[in-house]
Amino acid sequence: MIIWSGWGVLAALIMGAALVAGVLVDPALARIGIPTPTGVVAVWVAAAALNWVVGTRLNNRPGRELVDPRTGQVVILRGRHTLFWIPMQYWSVLILLLGAVAILGALGAGTPRRPA
Repeated sequence: MIIWSGWGVLAALIMGAALVAGVLVDPALARIGIPTPTGVVAVWVAAAALNWVVGTRLNNRPGRELVDPRTGQVVILRGRHTLFWIPMQYWSVLILLLGAVAILGALGAGTPRRPA
C-alpha cells in the first residue's frame, strides 16, 4: 500500500524509472567502453536531482489566502505533495542511498568470489 498526497507519488515513480534506467543504461555504456558503475551513478544522481527540483517546485508554490467572513481571520491553503507523509523533495536523500546500494551491487557483481 502506497500512501501519498498531491503529486507525491511521483517520487516513487522516479525511483522506479531510475531502477529501470540503471539496468538498461549501464550495460549499454559498458559495451562502448565506459566502466560499469558509471551508468548507475549517473542515473541515480540524475533521479535524485530531478526529484529534488520537482518536489521543491511543487511544495513551494504560494498558498491561496481565504478570509473567514465571521472572524476576519486569514487562512492560507497550500497543497502538500508527500509520499508516506514525507515531503517529496526529501525522498532525494533515499534515492541517493538506493543509488549507493546499487553501485555497491554493481561493483560486487563483477568480482569473482573464492570458494570457501
